[in-house]
Amino acid sequence: MAGIRSAPEYQRHVGFLGASFSFSGNYSFNDEQSISASLTFEQKGAPEFVHKINTNLNYLTVPVLYKFSSTGKYPRFHLNAGAYCAYLMNARRRGAVYNGDQQLRISENITSEFRSLDYGILLGAGMMLRLYDDIDFMINIHGAAGIPMIKDVSGSSPRNFNINISMGYVYYVGFR
Repeated sequence: MAGIRSAPEYQRHVGFLGASFSFSGNYSFNDEQSISASLTFEQKGAPEFVHKINTNLNYLTVPVLYKFSSTGKYPRFHLNAGAYCAYLMNARRRGAVYNGDQQLRISENITSEFRSLDYGILLGAGMMLRLYDDIDFMINIHGAAGIPMIKDVSGSSPRNFNINISMGYVYYVGFR
């Protein structure tokens, strides 16, 4: 769930649902502490105040997270903190506008209106369940807040934010 904050042309609540696909790696310092990095495709954006118009932003993102985990029996809980850097692959405005009785479809490429680089901070928490000796199931929730303005607009400072719920499998290479 994503949105664009500090910008009056977009709705203020989280209102854009997008997909996220990620390949991650993790290095464990010990049983409690690790660092992870990912290569992620994620969709961000926001509904505009004009009824039924959405701004869709597609990013290639590299998040780096420090993870502190509980020890002991499963399920194991963890907290994450880190940063991300993202490259805007493309941006589109889609939807419909009503002009009297007529409906006009809108589908515009607006990539040039946005800055190509975004970065920010990440905070999150999660849980892991042991399935087999070398496979765990993981579920996470994290929030991201962009730091730079993603678009030059007079009178506002649009910045990305999102809440992400993810799940997946962890396959252990080497020792557990």
